[in-house]
Amino acid sequence: MFEAVFKHPVSLALLRWKYACQRGESWITQTADGHFSLHCGIYFRDALLSGRAVRVAQLVDLMAPPKARGLIRTESPFAILMMKILAGLPRPDNPLGVALGFPSDRAMRLGEHMGVYRAVDQMMELEFEPMSRRMGSRWRNISSVTHGDAMLLNRAWKKMAGDLTEFALGVRDVAYLQQRYLNHPEKKYTFLMVESFWLRQSIGLAVIGPGDERRELVDVVCAWKDVPEIIRTAQNWLADNFGKVLHLFLTERFARQLAPLAVRCESTQFRIMGNPFSPQSSIASQQGRWWLTGGDTDYR
Repeated sequence: MFEAVFKHPVSLALLRWKYACQRGESWITQTADGHFSLHCGIYFRDALLSGRAVRVAQLVDLMAPPKARGLIRTESPFAILMMKILAGLPRPDNPLGVALGFPSDRAMRLGEHMGVYRAVDQMMELEFEPMSRRMGSRWRNISSVTHGDAMLLNRAWKKMAGDLTEFALGVRDVAYLQQRYLNHPEKKYTFLMVESFWLRQSIGLAVIGPGDERRELVDVVCAWKDVPEIIRTAQNWLADNFGKVLHLFLTERFARQLAPLAVRCESTQFRIMGNPFSPQSSIASQQGRWWLTGGDTDYR
């Protein structure tokens, strides 16, 4: 089903990375003759919502056979499956049933029509040019995290979490960074530990995705005031590595604040979904308040 829907195969290693060890759940609807007809995956993610720890349910790998019919009906098998999953999300570690997803605009409109999605934010794309700086911050490329690096990364994460206590964001501690990026079975990410030029003090982390001339800044871990410096350092790294474009996917509130640094800032087709079966106060607390990058998806 995955290959038929997404036009490329999925490896067992990637499925284990995503779902194994209680990291996720796979929900499947079968026809009377035993064939898979629908699939919805859940990837559990530790997050902070206004400073409160919660284990959110991120919807991934939503699939239906290419020729499936009747999906737009409000009582279709797809709508019934989504209602069952979303209404059943409240658990001790997620009492409000907070859910998250990155559907395209078309998929979001379909989910809203069926009453199983609620848009809470919008993804933007920022584009930056390479920029050489002789006196800019330094970086150190690491492929494994030492004890000292772990201390620096956790310190950067604590600063980030402290600055964004009024917002919603996924946890970016060392355990998450290791699992999400360094343990990925198929992609090799570049970890740049950024240090100030004069004092050599740690500023934070930039995570850059694989590619050639066009690269993605998939994640940033630092104090909010240092995000521009992390971006400039990534631009400097790009220039040194003969790259031509650096782009960053980021939720709207923060993207618009960083837009003056970019050569382009545009809306994408991807909106952020919330769980319409959550209390309205929970939905309101997420509206336009997520910090999400491309790295928060399961596929970039």
